[in-house]
Amino acid sequence: MIDKKLAIQAVTAALALTASATSMAALVPNGDFESGGDSWGVEPAGGASFSFEATGGNGDGYLKMDNTTAVWGGVAISTDDPAGALLSEFTDGDGNGLVANGNYDFLFDMKALSGPGGGSGIKIESWNEAGFVSTTGDQVFAATTDWQSFSYNYTVDAGATRLKIVLLGINADSVMGYDNVCIDDCSVAAVPVPAAAWLFGSGLLGLFGIARRKKA
Repeated sequence: MIDKKLAIQAVTAALALTASATSMAALVPNGDFESGGDSWGVEPAGGASFSFEATGGNGDGYLKMDNTTAVWGGVAISTDDPAGALLSEFTDGDGNGLVANGNYDFLFDMKALSGPGGGSGIKIESWNEAGFVSTTGDQVFAATTDWQSFSYNYTVDAGATRLKIVLLGINADSVMGYDNVCIDDCSVAAVPVPAAAWLFGSGLLGLFGIARRKKA
């Protein structure tokens, strides 16, 4: 005889996979800044200051960059290693590690917390074990007082083994916010439930129904 309580628990667990099997796609390490400044390197050039706010970002914590006391601004780098992080430490929208000569969209959210937000944006650099290889140069965007998503397409240098993503605040006129730094896809995607899980759940329901009819 099939135990009713165990059967219901098993079916519930199988069907619950649809709700629990989710993953954040392509977020760079600590790209949502939920771990504060951990893993991000900051360069307070000319006196810019940084803080990592626990709330108030575009859905979570964020990086706050105050350039108003700086000579020209500051930058925040996606790794505290001066040579950047290995390509394999980043993932694209399909969950694969980045590769040399690969083409990707680099996305981030940005907001002017105060001031006009001029000179703010992103720069991406290709590196290898021998040193610097190439850069996109400063890519600046028109920030507003609302959180907005920005994207810059870049092909990793063919000679690269490492990468640096640099958030820019190069004008000494604003306080900026940055959040959700990712590659190709920032969305939360549901993982399809395997067919075996559905068959298992429906099979248990069928057996439970047969047991009930026999008992009656």
